Amino acid sequence: MTNPRNIGCAMKEIKHLPYKVDERSNRHHFYERLWKHRALELLTRHTEVRGLDVLDYGCGRGEALELFGARGAKVLGVDPDPICVSLASKFGRAELLNGNDPLAEFYPGDFDVVIALHVLEHVENPKETLTALGRLSRKFILVAVPNLRKLGALFKRSVDLDTINSGHLQGWDHWHFRNLAERHCGLEIVDWIADATILPGLSQFVVRTFGNRAAIRLETGLFRCWFPFHCISVIALMQPMKRI
Repeated sequence: MTNPRNIGCAMKEIKHLPYKVDERSNRHHFYERLWKHRALELLTRHTEVRGLDVLDYGCGRGEALELFGARGAKVLGVDPDPICVSLASKFGRAELLNGNDPLAEFYPGDFDVVIALHVLEHVENPKETLTALGRLSRKFILVAVPNLRKLGALFKRSVDLDTINSGHLQGWDHWHFRNLAERHCGLEIVDWIADATILPGLSQFVVRTFGNRAAIRLETGLFRCWFPFHCISVIALMQPMKRI
């Protein structure tokens, strides 16, 4: 079995992670925080968060450190971007990730929970990375990735890169992510949660007519209930598979 200390699973640089967000004027910035709230909500369905040792792999600006820390978790964030580490340090312990050997300082079972929220799509080998993160956890692995199952694709007549983060190397829907986790990484899906579902055309009409707040209410309410597997993020709670 490969020791997670010895694998190369560096994250590709996230070229346009915004260092500042405006949740009131930009609903997409609101959703960058929402998937962290929903991930925490998913975890609380299955365990008490207080007292857990939590690793936030790719902690970004540190919102998850703030949220999980406020619930009593003992949090550590790591990130390859020194600016993100500085920002995240305001909310908890944050350290610079070694880009060449990002898991070298950790050992199997170091943490109760390992979270990686919108990180796996940036790594060159998600199978090795997810497997290694799973070995670091004693209890749960909590992951969010962008959802490729978009309703907007129904109306597309061309392929373009306008809406794609240039740092994204991989992508999944719920089915393919479960395939990755359970058939290839030794992890079992425990539960899912949805964040928000955007309906092309209708969402834009609501924004233009009634504003961002009305669109958020619909996209996190009715639209999410109607189309949970077309939501912005695939958010999964996993645990290591039991060996027979």
